[in-house]
Amino acid sequence: MSAESGELAGRTFMVTGGNTGIGRATAADLARRGGRVYVACRSAEKGQQAVADIVAATGSEAVAFLPLDLADLGSVRRCAEQFLALGEPLHVLINNGGVAGQRGMTKNGFELAFGVNHVGHFALTNALLDRLAASAPARVVTVASDSHYQAEGVDFDAARRPTASLTGLREYAVSKLCNVLFSQELARRVQGRGIMTYALHPGVVASDIWRRVPWPIRR
Repeated sequence: MSAESGELAGRTFMVTGGNTGIGRATAADLARRGGRVYVACRSAEKGQQAVADIVAATGSEAVAFLPLDLADLGSVRRCAEQFLALGEPLHVLINNGGVAGQRGMTKNGFELAFGVNHVGHFALTNALLDRLAASAPARVVTVASDSHYQAEGVDFDAARRPTASLTGLREYAVSKLCNVLFSQELARRVQGRGIMTYALHPGVVASDIWRRVPWPIRR
């Protein structure tokens, strides 16, 4: 199968968590429409397999893998540096990767959901911001969730402790609230630089992000 359309030719995209679920579907559609797509995720094996599958399904050769562990700010920095070293433009950054229903802390001492879903993407976006501005018009799209309405606020002390709730859903809601707040504040800070920011609720999707949640709740 060859690319269906060249409407995105000349546009470069990075999709975090692009090896599975919403991210993979997004990466495949962008490639099918002629975009150059970077699939950024933690597992090299899964990321490279996703790239191979997308290439096979779309006929596009403009798909590549970038190693990115959002739970490790050192990995986030290296991912940004690796991309910037390519000298390519970046027209759209899609902050899609994330965790839900998991408990623990990141390598840098943040509650897991807060650290992966918010801090990792915060750091990645800021590291790539100048390249996005240089590639304007550009977009930063962050996959949030309407579960952010369930968060009463952000307890920054709790954000530096291991996940407290049994299911991790309370912490997930806080991380999604941070996604929304980040998108809103980023819009203010990049005004006039040719960058638009978006936070979206993808709806109820059969994504494997919930694979660690106990079965009765996961249903």
